[in-house]
This record gives sequence, C-alpha cells and structure tokens, in this order.
Amino acid sequence: MIQTLADYFKTQPVLKAWLFGSFARGEETPLSDVDILVLLDHSQPIGLKFFGMWNDLEKLFDRKVDLVEDGELLPFAVETASSF
Repeated sequence: MIQTLADYFKTQPVLKAWLFGSFARGEETPLSDVDILVLLDHSQPIGLKFFGMWNDLEKLFDRKVDLVEDGELLPFAVETASSF
C-alpha cells in the first residue's frame, strides 16, 4: 500500500504524505478505511485537486479514504502516522 501511495502522490501537488490509523498500526480489517495525511504544495494550484485525489484514492483501494491536510489532524493521530 505504501509504495502505491508513494507512486500516486508523485504525480500530485503533495510534498509529503503519512499513513495513519489502523493501516499504519497493522490492525486493519476488511471494513477499515484508509487514513492519509498530506502536506500540500501550495506553490502549485490546488483548487479541486484535493477532492480529485480523494476520489482517485477511493477507487484505487476500493474502500473509503479519509484524506486530511496537514494541520487538520489531531495530535494523537500524528503519533501513529507512518511517513512515505
């Protein structure tokens, strides 16, 4: 999953991304969503790209994705995040 995310984000206005939540802890179930924190590159136009990325990722993994911009995540969740 991490390599797939890394490859995908290379084509997006994302400086860095972190996987957090159940997938980062290795505790995911078939019903788990994918939690991803992103640091966006605001030197590029973002516009609706954020929502496009969210939609792309849900299709890519065929499950719900929580895509969160850096600064919007609670501190306890940051502690479980895995950078890629």
